Amino acid sequence: MNFLLAVFLGILQGITEFFPVSSSGHLLLAEHFFDLDVENLKAFDVVLHAGTLLALMVLFWREWWGMVRSSWFLVLGSKERVEWDFLKLFLKLVVATIPAAFIGLLFGDWIDMVTRGENRVFLVAGFFLLVAILLLVAEKFGRQNSEKVGWQNVVGMGIFQALALLPGISRSGATIAAGMFGGLSRSAAAKFSFLMLAPATLGATILISKKVCVGELFLPSLEFTIVGFVASAVSSFLFASLLLKFVKKHSLVWFVVYLFAAAVILTFFA
Repeated sequence: MNFLLAVFLGILQGITEFFPVSSSGHLLLAEHFFDLDVENLKAFDVVLHAGTLLALMVLFWREWWGMVRSSWFLVLGSKERVEWDFLKLFLKLVVATIPAAFIGLLFGDWIDMVTRGENRVFLVAGFFLLVAILLLVAEKFGRQNSEKVGWQNVVGMGIFQALALLPGISRSGATIAAGMFGGLSRSAAAKFSFLMLAPATLGATILISKKVCVGELFLPSLEFTIVGFVASAVSSFLFASLLLKFVKKHSLVWFVVYLFAAAVILTFFA
């Protein structure tokens, strides 16, 4: 693995993790078309996701600090509304993470084995098409009249996040669509979707790191690991910020067009 490839994969992670086009699907396609060492990339994926996690910590530092501070509510009995709001946000993130964590622990290895088989390009193309349809329907029929994330949004977005364990199903695309189906505005759905990514990414990072520590997976050299991490962190921060601004004024149909086109093109290579 050379430096340019490490940078390319880091930037690819940063763009596709937040844009609703599936980071796992694009990384799998990169593995396929560049004939990369899949086993080494499984470990390298954790480096890329750790970079994304750092970007999320920086981008939403006020929310994370508020949630940490709100933990004092349980100790001191503070009745300030702001502490209640952050505590409820923390609980919502916990609930939203449960479906993906449950499915990942039970079926994660099986999903990885099946989706990295001979039909992987065809599967990714099909899932691209599914996400395109979800986004199109959400734009057409989602009420998009609420800025407040309710518990029904939390459950719905949590279930849709579990679907994104399949490479090609965009985690951000599926969860934003679920939020819009539940009446959230694009911007409110996108922000909560990105917040949901942090605990999911942390969990996946811990699981894969454990495999690296026991020798089941191996990281590339330290230099390439650092390059990939930095490229992922910087690009994740930039493109997450960009999408949060984009969805305030623009439709997600632009991504629908991309996913439809990508699905059609990939079908010829499946």
